[in-house]
Amino acid sequence: MTTRRVGKLPDDLTSFVGRRGAITQVKRLLSTSRLVTLTGVAGVGKSRLAIRVARDLRRTFPDGVWLVELARVPPDDDVARILLTNLGLSDRAALPTAQQLAEQLADKRMLIVLDGCEHLLEECGPLVGDLLAAAPELRILVTSRAPLAIAAEQVWPVQPMVVPRLDRQGRVVQKAIGYEALELFADRAAAVLPGFVIGPGNEALVVRVCQQLDGLPLAIELAAVWMRSLSVEEILDRLADRYRLLTLGDRSGLPHHRTLRAAIEWSFDLCSPTEQVVWARLSVFSGGFELDAAEEVCVGDGVTLEDVFVGVAGLVEKSVLFKEDQHDTRTRYRLLKTIQEFGRERLGGGARELALRRRHRDHCLLLAEHVDAEWLGPQQVDWLTRIREDRANLRAALDFCRTETGEGPEGLRMATALRFYWVAGGALREGRYWLDEMLRVVPDPDEQRARALAVNGLISCLLGDVDAARSLLAEARDVAHRIGADAVLALTCHITGTLDLLRNEHETAAARFAEALERKEMLQHDGIALMSLPSLALLATFRGDFKRAVELCEQCQEICEEHGELWDRSWCELTLGLVRWRQGDYPAAQEHLREGLRIKQLFNDFTGILLAVEMEAWVSAAQGRVDRAARLSSAVAHLWRPQGRYLFGIDRYLGWHTETDARIRNALPTSELRAERRRGSEYTVDELVQFTLGVRRPEPSADAPVRLTPREREVAKLIAQGLSNRQIAEHLVISKRTSDSHIEHILAKLGATSRAQIAVWVAEQP
Repeated sequence: MTTRRVGKLPDDLTSFVGRRGAITQVKRLLSTSRLVTLTGVAGVGKSRLAIRVARDLRRTFPDGVWLVELARVPPDDDVARILLTNLGLSDRAALPTAQQLAEQLADKRMLIVLDGCEHLLEECGPLVGDLLAAAPELRILVTSRAPLAIAAEQVWPVQPMVVPRLDRQGRVVQKAIGYEALELFADRAAAVLPGFVIGPGNEALVVRVCQQLDGLPLAIELAAVWMRSLSVEEILDRLADRYRLLTLGDRSGLPHHRTLRAAIEWSFDLCSPTEQVVWARLSVFSGGFELDAAEEVCVGDGVTLEDVFVGVAGLVEKSVLFKEDQHDTRTRYRLLKTIQEFGRERLGGGARELALRRRHRDHCLLLAEHVDAEWLGPQQVDWLTRIREDRANLRAALDFCRTETGEGPEGLRMATALRFYWVAGGALREGRYWLDEMLRVVPDPDEQRARALAVNGLISCLLGDVDAARSLLAEARDVAHRIGADAVLALTCHITGTLDLLRNEHETAAARFAEALERKEMLQHDGIALMSLPSLALLATFRGDFKRAVELCEQCQEICEEHGELWDRSWCELTLGLVRWRQGDYPAAQEHLREGLRIKQLFNDFTGILLAVEMEAWVSAAQGRVDRAARLSSAVAHLWRPQGRYLFGIDRYLGWHTETDARIRNALPTSELRAERRRGSEYTVDELVQFTLGVRRPEPSADAPVRLTPREREVAKLIAQGLSNRQIAEHLVISKRTSDSHIEHILAKLGATSRAQIAVWVAEQP
């Protein structure tokens, strides 16, 4: 005998891909909560997820699982009567429909899926509350771009699908297998191009497509359809105009699910006029922003501070803005690229958009110059973190200055003010690119150009392009002499000393650094000038004057200690490590080198990290740990290759490297040497630092369960429920710092890189 199916759910016409963790968590929420609302941006897959969950729960509800699609229902319609009709209940015209509905559902054990409620919140909220009060066995699963905001509602934000990251060379950082976004693209592409698979030849391109589409399932499906007539690379090229490309949706679907534009327009139309204006203005930001930045940029032309605050809050509520979970107290918001481009269209160009982009540029310029002025202080790492968070905004502002007539001088100021981000933050090539561009746009021989030329000369030095550096510094000195820019002349003394050091002209370099040190006041307020002390100490080390080298480093450390400075101090640690190595005090050498490496890691100072590891290899070889030295040296050689001249081209460094390499080859059998060098060449920078410092992440085998502490398991479950770090801290009555620490430990133990992966792991546990 067959069991009669009670309820109404559509059959899937395409396969359901991914969302394993989300399915489990939503089912768990429905087991403890009678009202669960799935929220999220347009196209994120709320409806598909809700229907899949409902289908899995059919046996739990003897009175059926019912889908009621509300997207086509106009706001002035009677929602209760629509439910009566869709649930197969009798319509007694003599009674109000809401009362009829409550009476007929009172004894039912039923799950109702209300799909697409965002335009009916005023109607659905009170009705759902009344139904839950009248029917104790009723469960309701809602999909909406905003919550119903009634008592007992559990909100589950549906996130975009997870996409792997790409490294600096455009290679996939993690294995792409198992990522939902890629699985979805491959599945939908194979439906129109049989035999399509993701492999080494197209993996990175597919990742870039999914990144450009923000991991939104609707956008990915619409893009994959084009595989019938385009290659992955051609799709990627055409995503610059995504709203024009992504138009081949399911003709049987709801109108606002057929194209990407229709889905986003639906969200836009649901916003208040204030929210629409704020959405459009926020589109000038790239990669995220804080509330104070939004207020600085968006206020004006009839928009008040209150409008921006209310608009941001409303856009978060409607799943247009993402509130990012930060590890500190500053809240950041982010528009997906798809949402941003739609808002940019609404700005419409003209004088108002130009004024808005200029205010955005001014905000970025103020940030860059503030960081530059405050660099020699205790907040260097925080400032660098802030700059990295806003690097997409800074790039957008620099590009505006480059392309907009008359805005070049501000762009030159900004590119110069970002000097510590370029030099200390591992962004040398990007810094050189922007300085080259802005110097081309702004040829006027003034103090700002002289300063920019000097900074660009330093960056060119560090990249190993000494000829370009010499030309840039010569022009910088010439301009500074002509206009009497003494501060720039003083700065060029240090930078020219660095150039001479990298050209292996040690006596000239020492003279330049000594000249720079005569301006003692600059050592107290300029981090580039302060570098003259460890640089001079390095030259003393080269000639064997270890006492003088230590004295210079200690002098620098005193200034660093006074200001709470770390970056210059890290160079002192490397030089002191070198001194102790040459003196044969290997434990002390390692202590200094590892301290320098830890500080370099805070800054993501790429070449500084590699130099510290190279020196660690020299010490390891001297200790007889030649296998370790071989691995470290191989990793450095592999990672330095794209950075310019190896070890900055400094002869003494290269000589010590050659001596160490010979010691390694003489001590290790060929097979062991090859094995260690192969292992080293496979390291990422993070893995290399962990190995050097002796920090190893656990690598459990497939059949060995990951062991989290009871508290970590509790935190992982709360992450899977969608709670932020701060909400977890409040729930467990612990500090946010402790909550952050637990989450970092969980990520490390699971080998995970995102909260979504933690949620998947939780869902898969028995």
